Amino acid sequence: MKRLSVGFAFLVAVGCSFAMAQDKYPSKPIKVVVPFGAGSATDIVIRIVGDQMRHELGQQIVVENKPGAFGILAIEEMVRARPDGYTLQVGNPGTNVLAPIIYKDKFKIDYDKEVVMVSRMGEVPLILAATAKDFAPKTYAEFIALAKANPGKVRYASVGVGSNNHYDTEAFAQWAGLKLIHIPNKGGGAAITNDLVSGDAQVALVNAASSAA
Repeated sequence: MKRLSVGFAFLVAVGCSFAMAQDKYPSKPIKVVVPFGAGSATDIVIRIVGDQMRHELGQQIVVENKPGAFGILAIEEMVRARPDGYTLQVGNPGTNVLAPIIYKDKFKIDYDKEVVMVSRMGEVPLILAATAKDFAPKTYAEFIALAKANPGKVRYASVGVGSNNHYDTEAFAQWAGLKLIHIPNKGGGAAITNDLVSGDAQVALVNAASSAA
């Protein structure tokens, strides 16, 4: 049985075998499982989109935050739900593309058979942020120059191995010819901000939605 994923760079999932012949869909609130905490980019996007869905569908969109395990917990909860179209899962390329590949053995479901991507919901740009604590660069050019002059010494933070900002930072570093040190943090965007404030990490690619404040 497959679930459908609607996604993002945000991706959403729902059971594809649900029957709508007996009742007009939707006839009750729809739950959306989010693999990140409140205030994350994915959470912000689904709440904005969910509010519009509520107006158009005439039903409440109930957001349930279930962070952890690289998105596996949220995805598996969606898959275990009754496949009637009333439980969705929203994620991003990290949770719904990279995690099923990198952490395939950690899933208790067959992701390829039970989850299908349906569409993109939106995109949020990433910002290169840097700590102000004992870190000299104030511009992009200064950062590139410092990192090139000090290979293997500049520390960058991410929300974990295989996450969006881990993958994107490594791709950026390869493109720019940089060698950076990865500091993974499972605490989400807020934890990355704390890493930058404390100076534990010197730079990070953070999304505009959750880091604007």
